[in-house]
Amino acid sequence: MRVLLVKPEFKNVFTKLSLITTEPLELEYMAAICKRNHIDAQICDLSIKDKSLKYMLNHFKPDIVAMTASFVHIHSIKKYVACIKKFNPSIMTMVGGPHAEVMPEDFQFEGIDIICYSGGFKPFEEIIKSNNKTDFKKIKGIYYYKDGDWHKNEKEIFDIESLPFPDRSHFYKNIKKYKYVTMKPCAIVKGSYSCPHKCNYCFSTLLNGGRYLCREPENLLEEIKSINCENIWIVDDTFYVDKEKLDRFIELAKKEKLQKKFSLYYRADFIAQNPEYMKRLAEIGVTMCAVGLEVIDDEILNKYNKKTNVHIIQRALEVLKEAKISCIALLMIDIDADKSYFKKLYNFIRQHELYLATISVLTPMPGTQQFEKYKDRIITDDYRKWDFIHLIIEPAKMSKLTFYKEFYKLYVKLALLILRNRILSFKYIKAAIGASFNYWLEVLKG
Repeated sequence: MRVLLVKPEFKNVFTKLSLITTEPLELEYMAAICKRNHIDAQICDLSIKDKSLKYMLNHFKPDIVAMTASFVHIHSIKKYVACIKKFNPSIMTMVGGPHAEVMPEDFQFEGIDIICYSGGFKPFEEIIKSNNKTDFKKIKGIYYYKDGDWHKNEKEIFDIESLPFPDRSHFYKNIKKYKYVTMKPCAIVKGSYSCPHKCNYCFSTLLNGGRYLCREPENLLEEIKSINCENIWIVDDTFYVDKEKLDRFIELAKKEKLQKKFSLYYRADFIAQNPEYMKRLAEIGVTMCAVGLEVIDDEILNKYNKKTNVHIIQRALEVLKEAKISCIALLMIDIDADKSYFKKLYNFIRQHELYLATISVLTPMPGTQQFEKYKDRIITDDYRKWDFIHLIIEPAKMSKLTFYKEFYKLYVKLALLILRNRILSFKYIKAAIGASFNYWLEVLKG
């Protein structure tokens, strides 16, 4: 049996800047699972201009094509399955990932045979072990299409500790293509699944039924040691909040003398309350920390159930500066913001020197409380526009055109700040301004 593992391509104004390109970690786990079952598997990462899907179908001739997807990939997945079934209707097509887990019905279209909606990678392993001969009724965690209808099996439990280490053969072959802002090249690792917090706009809290799972530090460090790359991005929604586990991770990393540079995520309140831990993390190689600051308005933070405030945010930024850890500020424009908020946010960015900031538009994801709140104001069902930079909700206090004008004016001003402080090259600034201009043309065309 041969299994082709596909990461979809997605383009928008910011992907063209190529600041972040992540290795296909989910597919590398699946490749490792195939290897331990003595099954031939290859990865096709369409996000890095890897070999085309048609090329892989012709030369690899898979029996199964498994794809991972988020909301913005649905349009691409439809095109891929049409291509696959045209090439060979007997190829089994599977889809999984965060969107399939929370909204599996969105993948119930022609050409898809299996939707993995729970249990992590366990349903995938059961299917490939069966050699296409199993009765799908026996496999937990999937929807399957048979006799003109969709059938749902009971949920599967996800066991994070049962996972093998990812097979990074594909990563090493394409190592120069994977990066995270200034970390080039960059590998990624994942130590937890779902999120222990309950922000009401966040999709991650819905994964695994809201059940937060965390790998043991010894296991995570063992994987990190095995990675032949200096830069490591730990992509958990928040790094260890259990201080006993965090202590073990730090002490083990010190003992191993890893010589790695890390980037990870933490909440502002954890950082503000634990300056000593941030200094200890810096000592083992943490150079960047992404922080979901979201907004700089206490009323809106309360509305998001964020459990922080502007004072906590400012203290967290002080702590990171004292620890000499660069802050990647994850910021958001609320859909009900007025024009003055854009100026207020820019002044905050400049005051705190948040040159590595990303600014998104509030995008209530299906399944979240925010979605229920705003669903009557949603203006598009095209998931390609659910990329956190499009308006999917009618703004309350300005027109769409005015909102976009203020949003991209803010990005251009941020780009000029980055240029002035020599954080990134002029090539990036030129691309950012050009991308903003091209996007404005898209907006004006409707």
